[in-house]
Amino acid sequence: MNYRRDKLERLARVAHLYYEEDKTQGEIAELMCVSRPLVSRMLNEARNLGIVEIRVHSPAHSAESLAEWMCRTYGLRSSMLVAEEESDDITNYTMAKRLLTYIEDQKPTVVGVGWGTVIGIAAKMLERVPVHRNSIQTLCPLLGNSNVLLRQYHSDENVRMLAEAYDAQPVFLHAPAYYSSEADAKMMRETNQYQNVVNQWEKLDLAIIEIHDDSIIEKTGYLGQEEAVGYAAGYGVDAAGKIIPQTYDIMRIPLHMLERCRRVIGICAAGTSVQAVDGILRSGLITDVLAQDAMAEQLLRETE
Repeated sequence: MNYRRDKLERLARVAHLYYEEDKTQGEIAELMCVSRPLVSRMLNEARNLGIVEIRVHSPAHSAESLAEWMCRTYGLRSSMLVAEEESDDITNYTMAKRLLTYIEDQKPTVVGVGWGTVIGIAAKMLERVPVHRNSIQTLCPLLGNSNVLLRQYHSDENVRMLAEAYDAQPVFLHAPAYYSSEADAKMMRETNQYQNVVNQWEKLDLAIIEIHDDSIIEKTGYLGQEEAVGYAAGYGVDAAGKIIPQTYDIMRIPLHMLERCRRVIGICAAGTSVQAVDGILRSGLITDVLAQDAMAEQLLRETE
């Protein structure tokens, strides 16, 4: 009896390491001081004895039904879902291509641009294949530049690359996103370059922003906020979608101007947390969303 119990516990241990801790058979063999073929036989035996149950679940919802659910639940005008690819990099590339199609379909004249991974990829794609015949006349940043050297996290640089590709007029902010001194921020807002960007914000008919979770703090030096689950265009929101007041100055488009914009697309790059996406969608900041179909599935499960 003890021998059988010990054997079952050993089989359960191997199954736990393989299926729940995602270790390879080789790693398990080394950890348990046995051969790899023995680990394979133990996994088969664990399945045969019912210690492990493997079930295959077909997708519960089609991409079309998920998109409709997203629009209905969050009050969106459109929900664009892409399939999850074999890596985050490929998924983000696919999303960037879909973003460029969306921009073309909207036929905007004044476009505001934030920063993030997918926006940076889209700008880089157009650098190789410019699109000169389009409706875009002016591009401007939606917030100041981050504190890191990565190009995709500098709104002015994204504006420059997109303006060259679309043969449009760039209007730069030439300012950091964050100010530790209220006096410095006030001085910046009194400059002509800031007023020039404000003039474009007032005429904005398309805003392109990415939805971020707490990982943006480590990536860019973003000053996070307590209780914030997600960030977009320099605004942090809590789990209920309520915008959290800032305790520091940030150079960003004023909320009332963003709310007046005809279309605001929120992009959920691969790896963004479901809590961040849900919070931003609940906030009403965006009118359209670009995400993975797997993200939509997660959001649906969270609300069921």
